[in-house]
Amino acid sequence: MHAVHLTRRFFGSVFARSLAPDEIDWVASTLTPAEFDVWRRQPRYDLRHSFGVARRVEQALDSEAESQWLAAALVHDVGKVEARLGIAGRVLATIFMIVRGRAAVRAWRDRPGWRGRFGRYADHGPIGAAMLRAAGARAVPARWAEVHHQANADHLGTGLDLPEAVVLVLRDSDRD
Repeated sequence: MHAVHLTRRFFGSVFARSLAPDEIDWVASTLTPAEFDVWRRQPRYDLRHSFGVARRVEQALDSEAESQWLAAALVHDVGKVEARLGIAGRVLATIFMIVRGRAAVRAWRDRPGWRGRFGRYADHGPIGAAMLRAAGARAVPARWAEVHHQANADHLGTGLDLPEAVVLVLRDSDRD
């Protein structure tokens, strides 16, 4: 992770404004009711981030943008709520992931206290996928939540039946 990116992400979280009613209406029209119920549990800064990702996906794919792909962009980080970390906690968890590695921090997931919370933050993809599946979400948004940190040049798509261009747009639109 690049220092400039992390600094931008920090200040973006601190100063994130709430979504406007028309923005929330757009999200509600894009997600199923079950997906919307999970999505809206996120803090303001995650709602703002996911909205921005979905709008970038929509803009990049234009008329080809399918609802399930926009939904994938909207719900990709919902598992972070299970960590119950505020901005300062997320900064510390990110530092631990940089120093120790995401996999090492992820291994703390079931531990008590701050280590468990950092572990759940690091492992938010599979946690979010489980939340979405339990709520009855569509397969593509749930699977994207699960694998979005693995979708790189070596593991493009990670088992998703999506066009390569869509996977690249989803990944690049996240900027995270």
